[in-house]
Amino acid sequence: MMPRSDLEYWNRRENASAIFANLRWSWSHIRAHAGPAALWLIVIHILLGIQPALLIHVTRHLVDAVVDAAGGGPSGFDDILPWLIAFGLIQLATNDVLWHLRDVFHLRLEQNLAHVLGRRLLERSSRLPLLFFDVSETHDRLERARDPGRKPGRLFFNALHFSQAAITAVSVSAMFAPVSVWISVAMLGALAPLVRMEIRQSRMFMAFTYGETPEERRAGYVNRLLTGRSEQKETRLFGLDAPLTDRWRRMRQVLRERLLDQRRRQVVLSIPVTGFHVAVGVGVAVILAILLGDRVLTPGRFVALFQGVGDMLRAGGSLGFSSRELQARSAEVGYVREFFDHQDGNLPESETTDGTSDPASFPRPLREGLVVDNVRFTYPTSAAGDEAPSVLNGVTFRLAPGERVALVGDNGAGKSTLAKILLGLYTPTSGRVTADGIDYRDIDPESQAGAVSAAFQDFSRFEFTLGQSIGVGTLDGSGEGPASELWPSWLQPDMAVVPEAARRAGVDEIADRLPGGYETPVGHVFDGGQGLSGGEWQRIAIARAFTGDPELLILDEPAAALDAMAEAELYRQFAELLHGRTALLISHRLGSARMAERILVLGQGRIVEEGCHDDLVAKGGVYAGMWEEQASWYR
Repeated sequence: MMPRSDLEYWNRRENASAIFANLRWSWSHIRAHAGPAALWLIVIHILLGIQPALLIHVTRHLVDAVVDAAGGGPSGFDDILPWLIAFGLIQLATNDVLWHLRDVFHLRLEQNLAHVLGRRLLERSSRLPLLFFDVSETHDRLERARDPGRKPGRLFFNALHFSQAAITAVSVSAMFAPVSVWISVAMLGALAPLVRMEIRQSRMFMAFTYGETPEERRAGYVNRLLTGRSEQKETRLFGLDAPLTDRWRRMRQVLRERLLDQRRRQVVLSIPVTGFHVAVGVGVAVILAILLGDRVLTPGRFVALFQGVGDMLRAGGSLGFSSRELQARSAEVGYVREFFDHQDGNLPESETTDGTSDPASFPRPLREGLVVDNVRFTYPTSAAGDEAPSVLNGVTFRLAPGERVALVGDNGAGKSTLAKILLGLYTPTSGRVTADGIDYRDIDPESQAGAVSAAFQDFSRFEFTLGQSIGVGTLDGSGEGPASELWPSWLQPDMAVVPEAARRAGVDEIADRLPGGYETPVGHVFDGGQGLSGGEWQRIAIARAFTGDPELLILDEPAAALDAMAEAELYRQFAELLHGRTALLISHRLGSARMAERILVLGQGRIVEEGCHDDLVAKGGVYAGMWEEQASWYR
């Protein structure tokens, strides 16, 4: 069940003013990026709108000319020919030429918008705080904003269809005025309840689909579990294919039943209004037949106006459909506008500000070090208002320049959260982090990105060439190349950096055994890609962390995927790997912590112990208990 605020969303926002606002926003982008195509589409839809009225006029004279010429021999054909030609030209122009031109211009418009707004969505997503992606409800916002280029085009296109139907309705009803103005008024008046009903049903249906988004996303996640490559091992090993398939079937069945019930209620509500609209059309046809019998109408006018009754019924249906679609398409554009123009209200205020007008550079080299000062951190509340517990509750410590520090603690103690704060990926809820006395909030993000680096336990596998996967941060994306390549072969990393970073992490051994060395594709995306073990991928992630010559390097469980021998070799290289750098090592394996100059023990969101290994063991506190527990497994 949706919150009341969501249930009222459509009645509150998707009114005429909201639709016009979204149309103005869409038109501003269409005019800027696809103006000529849009103008041609406007002209085409105006011509298509008046086509039925033109055909009524031509049909009237054509039929009357045929009736007058009946039995008169070939001489009467001269009066028929001009109307035949006019009828054919109108049909050819509107049903063939204009329709094909419309499709071409509409495609061009959508292509231009997809390129511009699609790129803007990617840029906006890449600038969002990392915390945005840690809150499940915000993924619904991103899901609703996807395909941003198509949505303004669809709204514009539906506005054109609505305008075309309105032009048709007005122009056709005007053809009845010489017979009876009241017939024209009645036919136009019959359209009002139809349009109103369609608008109401659109609001009901869009409120329904708005509420279904989270469940659609969950069903999509189950689908990915069953079809994703990386998930196949465990889904098959644990026999999850059958229960997950059954879960997917049940979720989809519930969604289908809800949708069917919604559609059924809409059909029931539409029957009276649709019946009234058809009844008016039939009544007008009966009146025309009576007037024809009384010789008030000529046969040509009767046939033409009888055709006009059908045109009005179709125009009414088109108006109703376009009204409903305008609601839906306006809502879609509203999601895109909201994603582009507004900040997420659940994020801490510090995450959504732009910082100072003149940001400082990250100090290089560090002279005073990094200070974490009374840092507290709480994840955002959910959409339902549930408050998340605090992860960090006043953490304070200092990292001296070039110092190697280990951070240990139980699962869920907040170690990875603290690492993300030190990397500038999260901003503290309160407290601050400084580099040589400069607050992180005042440092240029690009400068900071080049000065801090990390190798994560949940690292990404960039399936390019081996050299590109290591040196993704050193690639120059300013060149031109084949658009068909995911990461073009000509786009090379800085090979003055990659081999040295690879050597430090032991990836040079991997390069030596691959057929093309650093030019060999790794993974399974490219043809000829070489599969690697989890430990080899982790070594690549470690090498990647060294390519930027960082001032601060964080290794978050850097040996989690390595075997015992490889882990021992990595830690033997620890001093060389981190020489001259401030380093924070996060690990559950306390043997690695002995290589650090200082150990911080994190518990219940605070630093509960601090010191070197021998001192902490002698103290007999938390760290000593953890050490004894792990050591007992090796006795």
